[in-house]
Amino acid sequence: MIRPEDDSFHPGSPDPYWNESAWFGFGVPERSMTGWVYFYHRPNMNFTVGGVALWDPTGEYPWTCRHYDWGQPMPLPDGADMFDFKLPNGLAVACREPLRSFQLDYDGPGLGAELTWEALAPPQAAGRAGASDMPTGSDGWGKGHYNQPGRIRGELRLAGERIEVDSLYLRDHSWGTRRPARNPRGNFASAVGDGGRSGFCVFAASDLDWAEDPGVGVADPLSFGWYLRDGVPSRLVAATRTVVARDGRGRPLAVNLEGTDELGRTLRAEGRLRNWLWWQGYANILMFWSMADWTYDGRTVVGEEQDILPLDQARRLLRRTS
Repeated sequence: MIRPEDDSFHPGSPDPYWNESAWFGFGVPERSMTGWVYFYHRPNMNFTVGGVALWDPTGEYPWTCRHYDWGQPMPLPDGADMFDFKLPNGLAVACREPLRSFQLDYDGPGLGAELTWEALAPPQAAGRAGASDMPTGSDGWGKGHYNQPGRIRGELRLAGERIEVDSLYLRDHSWGTRRPARNPRGNFASAVGDGGRSGFCVFAASDLDWAEDPGVGVADPLSFGWYLRDGVPSRLVAATRTVVARDGRGRPLAVNLEGTDELGRTLRAEGRLRNWLWWQGYANILMFWSMADWTYDGRTVVGEEQDILPLDQARRLLRRTS
């Protein structure tokens, strides 16, 4: 059960790697443009990393995308809480009402943003039916985690242009000890539609040895996830995620999901990717962070697909396809 107090710092532990992180995604589908506000706090190390990324098909790397400001550790602000702080790089986050409303402002070189996120449905805790915490495949990222469907609205100021944002997207919050670890190849897929009455969130991880894993055409088993239909959420009890195709550069082009939830409902989703950010925000992974058109339940919804590869496996795949 996720409670309002879970939107504040947790008591944690004295471990220096105790981590609290959060992500708010957004999109401008008519421009195939994706963005996020992402941050993490390490209270026992007394620093915060946070910022904004924005990309579209015109640029795929942090140095060629529309905007990228992320990765620089900054002192944890005095009096900061999980969703109440301001950083020297111009990012300011404010919790207006726990589990309900957040303000996200940013004023950096080349980009300004004023965004408001409002909940459309209750948060859904990670984990599989009958399990008390996150399973293998995500254990290196901390044991506490939830995702929540919402609507994010506001304005971007980019290169002298004002761009309206109005999209249905997830946010998340994780907490726990986050030590450097080698997790398996996996993904995070998500979509929100029908005014917050439909959607899904799937994290899947390969169970193959990385040296034998082709990274395409493989049905990766579920680590955790949920399915939202007709306003009723339910945890997935089984699911697979398959990268159907990659291009000559190794980028995923199409992804399929199939699963069953605790209510016996079947999720079938086909994703077609529109853009890619080659993201190495953590030293031991490469992630293709993409906007996806997800077709499921007779509708097509703009969402995300995050294709995550351990760096040594990414190197082998990309050297083979380049």
